Amino acid sequence: LNWWVVAFTSSTPLVTAREMVLGPAPGPPSQDRALWMILEWMFCIAFATEMVIRIRCGRSAFFFDLWNVLDLLLVCAAIFDALVLTPAGVGGQIRFLTVLRALRAVRLVKLVRMFPSFRELWLLVGGLVNSIRALCWVGLVVLIVLYVCSIVTTAEIGQKDDVYGVGPSYDGEVWPYKKYFGSVFASMFTLFQVMTLDAWCDDIVRHVVFRQPVMGIFVVIFLFMTAFGLMNIVVGIIVENTLAAAQISDGRLEERKGEAKKQAVERLHEVLVKSDTNRTGEISIQEMRAANQSQIVQEQFEKIGLTFEEVTEIFKLLDYEQRGKVEVVRFTAACRELVGGSKRRDLAQVEVSVGALAQHLEHLDQQFSRIEKDISELTGMTRHFVHNTVRVLTGFDGSVAVPPRSPHSGPSPTHHNSASSTTSSAR
Repeated sequence: LNWWVVAFTSSTPLVTAREMVLGPAPGPPSQDRALWMILEWMFCIAFATEMVIRIRCGRSAFFFDLWNVLDLLLVCAAIFDALVLTPAGVGGQIRFLTVLRALRAVRLVKLVRMFPSFRELWLLVGGLVNSIRALCWVGLVVLIVLYVCSIVTTAEIGQKDDVYGVGPSYDGEVWPYKKYFGSVFASMFTLFQVMTLDAWCDDIVRHVVFRQPVMGIFVVIFLFMTAFGLMNIVVGIIVENTLAAAQISDGRLEERKGEAKKQAVERLHEVLVKSDTNRTGEISIQEMRAANQSQIVQEQFEKIGLTFEEVTEIFKLLDYEQRGKVEVVRFTAACRELVGGSKRRDLAQVEVSVGALAQHLEHLDQQFSRIEKDISELTGMTRHFVHNTVRVLTGFDGSVAVPPRSPHSGPSPTHHNSASSTTSSAR
């Protein structure tokens, strides 16, 4: 319905302009104006039908919108012109106000956000709308600069009759300096022409420099401030806001894609739970391959942005214990993390890697515990062997005894050395 409204509203100025160019002059109804009158009545009927539908749908809220009230007044004026003034021979004056309804189509530009082919148009409109406030301030600065400079040029050019009114200019003709700088407002308009670089050199500046070369410096400074300064600021503001609008649009698009991917993950979770034939809450790689044969599962993986090879890699990372099975909740949680943006994907990958490393470390700790237990058992078996088996066979229980010293034997070398040391000390 909105597009039909846009079509009828936008065709109003086209038909009106066509009538002004090719139609006969306004006057009493005649046979040669029958086509234009039929078109006019068709537009009136279409606009009246639109108003009735909108009032019926909006009810009292319709009259609280300024745009709606303006539309209603314009439609009523067009109907009054077509049914009352035109038959009386004085029509056509109010009817042209219906052209203003074409401005209402600007409100419907927001509908183009839903179509990717109109993305550039929406970015342009968004950039212009967001730049209005900054452009108003730039316009105020330009107005102040033009007013101040116009006072200078009016005093130095428009009121210098002894300089500019004494003969022809550089081209051999008398330059109408009063026309360009005779008053402050004339000077402002002339300086605006110079700022926009519209015929500024041959028509204005050359004549001024020919009479007053010093004013050339003033003109150059003015051009750098306005044409190369403020005007480029205007362009920069529009470009900046357009880029900002593009970033916002891309962000919203990514959010919508993220929501669609999350919904796909939830749908995938439901399908994988149904694929669990044993109802254990776990799914094997074989069951995953069998589920991937379904068109629904393939569509969900495609929405998420994962190929089956990537799904297999995720499955292997989650299968810490190499059991060939993974909990469905853990698998869908990993997929949900992967669709949450680049940072979330990196965090999910790090989390999976850390989980796998923790499982490997736990496995190594268990192996070390078993090795320690085996070593303890081996030590006990060795002691039991020494104290029992070796003692029975050899009579040696593993201890070493020092044999007693004979009374007829001489002093031990240790005693002899001690005595020698004592004698030496006494000496």
